[in-house]
Amino acid sequence: MDSKIVHSVCTSFIDNNFSALKINFRGVGKSTGTFDKGIGELTDAAVAIDWLQEHNPSNVPIWIAGFSFGAWVAMQLTMRRPEIVGFIALSLPVTKYDFSFLSPCPVSGLVIQSSNDTISEESDVTELAKRLINSVKSDHMKYHIIDDTNHFLRDKEEEVTQIVDGYIKLRLNSATISSQKVKKEVRVKEYA
Repeated sequence: MDSKIVHSVCTSFIDNNFSALKINFRGVGKSTGTFDKGIGELTDAAVAIDWLQEHNPSNVPIWIAGFSFGAWVAMQLTMRRPEIVGFIALSLPVTKYDFSFLSPCPVSGLVIQSSNDTISEESDVTELAKRLINSVKSDHMKYHIIDDTNHFLRDKEEEVTQIVDGYIKLRLNSATISSQKVKKEVRVKEYA
């Protein structure tokens, strides 16, 4: 949770008026416990969402973001939690973990991948991104490849931050426009 890229993504959400929470999974940093191959980590992330909802009682949409293994966990939560309306997935470890559970994906999101990732092949992530784009059938499902960096998106934090911030603004603007259309339709129906 202390990596530059995770911090940058969290800051992008905060700068766009989201409440945001970063977590380390069990056994990482000062967290207690030991690595649980995704089972316990999925519970950790679900508990974090529950905590955010409890401390933000207004019924606001939930987004989830994850980096590498955290992106794998985040995508699993996306399939299990209907209140999640968007995701940011960075450096998806598609070569290492099974992502077949994402068929079809219930929400749109942003996938960012390095062209020089030695942990997850760009071609594997591109194939998954194409499946997501086809299954979501939304203009809001986006995929970006970042050149000249590694799995950790090192030295490209600013570029990644700009892409994430632009994506969040796009989705928020679309939600505002949709909300305005609904309000206008309601007013028309009320006075018709």
